[in-house]
Amino acid sequence: MGNTIYLRTSSGQTVKVTTNGTTKVLITKDGKLRNLGKGSTIVVRGSTGTDGSVTANTVTKGSAR
Repeated sequence: MGNTIYLRTSSGQTVKVTTNGTTKVLITKDGKLRNLGKGSTIVVRGSTGTDGSVTANTVTKGSAR
């Protein structure tokens, strides 16, 4: 598995999210990037680069609503 997630925002924009060894992936319990299935609803917290990509600090499965 890689360290990149491509996600689509609720407005339809595609955003590249880069993870690293310190990125937490939470799926009601600590998980790994491979635990996220295609089409999963996720919440990403991190910093946005000048190109619009995001370096993730945490990735959580589930809705923020």
